[in-house]
Amino acid sequence: MGVFANIYKRLTGKIPVIITTTTERSSNEPITVDSATKIATVYSCVRIISEDCGTFPIHVKQRTEDGKRITLYNHPVARVLRRPNPHTSGVDFRCALIASVELRGNGYAHISERDKQGHPTRIDLLDPREVTPLVGKTDVYYAIGENLLVPSRDIIHIKGYAPDGIVGKSPIDVVSDTFENAVNTAKFSKNLYKNDLKSAGVFTVDTELSKEAYERLKNQLTKEWSRLHASSRPLILEGGTKMSTVTITPENAQFIATKLQTIDEIAAIFRVPPHKVGDWTRGTYSNNAQANLEYSTDCIRPLLVKVEEELNRKLFLEVEQGEYYVDINYKALLRTDLSAQMEIYNKMFNIGVYSPNDIRRMEDLEPYEGGDKYFVPVNLAINDKDYNSIQDGQSE
Repeated sequence: MGVFANIYKRLTGKIPVIITTTTERSSNEPITVDSATKIATVYSCVRIISEDCGTFPIHVKQRTEDGKRITLYNHPVARVLRRPNPHTSGVDFRCALIASVELRGNGYAHISERDKQGHPTRIDLLDPREVTPLVGKTDVYYAIGENLLVPSRDIIHIKGYAPDGIVGKSPIDVVSDTFENAVNTAKFSKNLYKNDLKSAGVFTVDTELSKEAYERLKNQLTKEWSRLHASSRPLILEGGTKMSTVTITPENAQFIATKLQTIDEIAAIFRVPPHKVGDWTRGTYSNNAQANLEYSTDCIRPLLVKVEEELNRKLFLEVEQGEYYVDINYKALLRTDLSAQMEIYNKMFNIGVYSPNDIRRMEDLEPYEGGDKYFVPVNLAINDKDYNSIQDGQSE
């Protein structure tokens, strides 16, 4: 009758028949991207990162000989970034590409068409499951499906964590145990509340049962208990059989603590602050502001640098390399904190870094005549020994 049955018999002097109403998840069931995205924290993290990265302003710029930066709106690369293909907008394209990186470790896009000069005119997203990088002596080739082999020049490949520098690894594969714990926690919660927090029924009889009688009673009660428990109809017992239920509270199961720990672990994997995915247990205004800054520098910036570098390598002609470049303005993430943004503008203006028109352009406002001048405080002097000596001589 099992260890639990023997302990119960010694403690009460009665014979228990234990009927469980929950089902166990097979430990052999693998964690996949599809099952992982059903976890609320994973879904939230991927959506937050992909939508943040995908909605940043992106421009093609040119470095001039006098050090200026000119935004080019009609460059072929600028046009293809706005509309990569007839089916996808630029924002949706970048969101999907980043989501693929976060979930599968790799984001692929095929530069399928170019104009006569060699500029890209069409870029199509690829399913990472259908792409296999092949390392050659002088280049990396990408096998798409079974019949297409493409050189690296025509494949945009954004990698996540890539120990070999060639293929990124999916976080769902690398730390699968964490995601499996999250899935098990969700299933436990579902079953617990589905059964009204009752995980088992205990039936006791006053006399010793033979093995055959025990098995017959167990099978009969298992069938009836499961059916009647779901329908909330009464169960009729006979022969002195008594029934009680084993009730587990979420506190006793440490359910809340386990769920919060799972949220923190998954958020740490994706480098997203916990308060962004619903864990406000340690959130205050000051530490949330610091967490947002760390999210910008530790999560968003490294990812966007990878995107900029890959686009610069693959979208521009050889003669354009270094002069033309893609600029993703991730500083737009700070716009949500208006006071901090105004403070930055004020400080940069006061030391002559930004002109009034520079600030207006960053706020997507029209420049005005005379607004390109730079200003510095008049009470500043050059901190130079020779200069100070000359000034002292002139004063005498």
